[in-house]
Amino acid sequence: MSLLISSAGTAHYLKQNQANLQESLNRLSSGKRINGGADDPGGLAVAMKLGASVKRLTGAQNNVQNALSFMEVQDGLLKSAGEIVTRISELKGLHGDDPLKSQANRDSYNTELVDLAVQLNDMKKMTFNGVSIFNSAALTINYDEDADPDMELAATDFIGAVSTLFAATDFAALAVGTIDDALQAIANLRAQNGSGQNRLNFTSESLSLQKINISKALSRIEDVDLASESAELARHSILTQGSATMVGKANGMNDIALVLLQ
Repeated sequence: MSLLISSAGTAHYLKQNQANLQESLNRLSSGKRINGGADDPGGLAVAMKLGASVKRLTGAQNNVQNALSFMEVQDGLLKSAGEIVTRISELKGLHGDDPLKSQANRDSYNTELVDLAVQLNDMKKMTFNGVSIFNSAALTINYDEDADPDMELAATDFIGAVSTLFAATDFAALAVGTIDDALQAIANLRAQNGSGQNRLNFTSESLSLQKINISKALSRIEDVDLASESAELARHSILTQGSATMVGKANGMNDIALVLLQ
């Protein structure tokens, strides 16, 4: 009877060592210390919250990067608008009194002026993914669910001085002061745009640091310690092999006992 009990006890340890071995294999193959709620209930709850935070920060980063793309496109168009207005200023000078220029020459300058005014007007209507690039409404960016309100970038609109050039049809009606005012307006809009881009860059950097720090905390909770777990795997493997050997010996002893009892 004692031999049979010894055999059952040995089988119990074999089963336990096999379970520990399988657990180490699961951790090493997944790279995670926590593969189920039973592994660490409290750690799992914290890890789930931290994981959700990382996802939210990733979404916020995408929003900020999209806003930066919007602002970069806007600045590129403002740069082009400034070059157009500069050319208009040049044409104004070329159109002036000059005995070497014929009326046909002046008409050519005037034609270019009208074309440039049309191009400026077309720029005002441009969109970025369906959103007007130059509009009277502030650009709102959602990057922090706790922020109230979310980040708002100042409205960037072609203001009156530039709008006056849209309707330009000849140089006689276009004053030099109007051109200068338009250049100043565009310069102000580019400065405003640059300020908005700086805010977005700082926000992007902050979000990135938050994501890195939270990801580190998450890793410390749920990622497996490869060195330690590899040692555990070797230990459980040896114990399992030893238990299996002992089960075999115990079964053999039981067989001998049964023969002796016959």
